[in-house]
Amino acid sequence: MSHPINTLSKTLKSSLKRVNKEIKDNIKDEEKLITSSAGHLLNSDGKKIRPLLTLIIARMLKYRGSADVTLAVCIEFIHNATLLHDDVIDTGKIRRGKKSANEIWGNKVSVLVGDYLLSKAFKLMVKNKSLKLLEILSQTSLILARGQIQDVGNAQNIKLSEKKYLAIINAKTAELFRVSCFLPTIITHQNKKIQKIFNDFGYYFGMSFQLSDDILDYFGHSNKMGKSIGKDFYEGKVTYPVIRCFKDSDQKSKVIIAKLFLKKKRNKKDLAVLLKLMKKTGVYQKSIDFLLKYNEKAKSSINKFEDNRYKVYLTSLVDNLAIREK
Repeated sequence: MSHPINTLSKTLKSSLKRVNKEIKDNIKDEEKLITSSAGHLLNSDGKKIRPLLTLIIARMLKYRGSADVTLAVCIEFIHNATLLHDDVIDTGKIRRGKKSANEIWGNKVSVLVGDYLLSKAFKLMVKNKSLKLLEILSQTSLILARGQIQDVGNAQNIKLSEKKYLAIINAKTAELFRVSCFLPTIITHQNKKIQKIFNDFGYYFGMSFQLSDDILDYFGHSNKMGKSIGKDFYEGKVTYPVIRCFKDSDQKSKVIIAKLFLKKKRNKKDLAVLLKLMKKTGVYQKSIDFLLKYNEKAKSSINKFEDNRYKVYLTSLVDNLAIREK
C-alpha cells in the first residue's frame, strides 16, 4: 500500500511542481554558496508535509488562485530555516539521510542561510500584499524561536513536567503545522467556525507529529529514519518517553535516570540502560496511547467535512503518525 504522503503528493502533483519551481527560483542567488547550501537541504528527500497540508486544505475549501503555492513555499522556507538552525544548536551531522549543511559548510554558513530563508519567506509575503498573512507568519516565527529557546533551556532537566513539555512542543513544532492548516482558511475568507476547525486540526496534528518523533528517537530504526537513534538522548533532551519513564519508575530507577541526564556526555551503554528501564515501565505503549489521543482529536475536529472527497487524505496522514518509520 502506498504511503499517505506519496498518495497525497500524486494528487497534488501539479501544485507541488509549482511549489518546487518557486523554491528553486527563490534560492537562486548571485552568491553561489547560498544557492548550493540552501539547495542541499531544500532539494533533498524531504516529505514537505507542511506545504502538502496547506495545498490539500486549500483544495478542500475550493480555493482558486496562486496564493496557496506561495504560502506553501513560505512555510517550507521557514521550516527549513529552523532545521538549519537546529542542526547548529544540536551539532547534528545527518539530515534526511545525508550530511547536514553545518557538517559541509560549517555553523556560520548554516545560520546565515537559515536567516536568508526566513528573509525570503517574508519577502514573498510582502510580494503577496497580504498584511494579515504577513502578521500571522511573523507571529509564528516568534513562537518557533521561543520554543527552540525553551527547548535548549530545559536540556538535561529531568524534572521537566509533562505540562511544560507539551507547551514547548506546541511552540517549536505544532505551531507551524497549525499555521499550515489555518492559512488556507484566510485566503478563502472562511468564517470563524471553519477557521477553528483547521486551526484545531493543525494543532492536534502537530502535537502528534512531535510525539511520534519522540517515540521514534527511542524505538525507531536508523536505516529507515535517515538519522541516528537516540539523538535526543545524547543531546540531553528530555522528551515525552523520558518524562513518562521517570514518572512511572521506582525511586532506585529514578536516581539512575537522573544521573544519566546529569552526565556531560551520554553513550550507547547509557542509552541501553534507559531503554531497559523504558521497557520495564511499558513506555512505548504508553507513549503510543498518549499520541493516539491527539490523533483522535485531530480526526474528530474535521468531522464536518465528512462529505469532502479530500478529507480522506488528512485522515490517512493522521493515522500514519502512529505507525510512521521516519
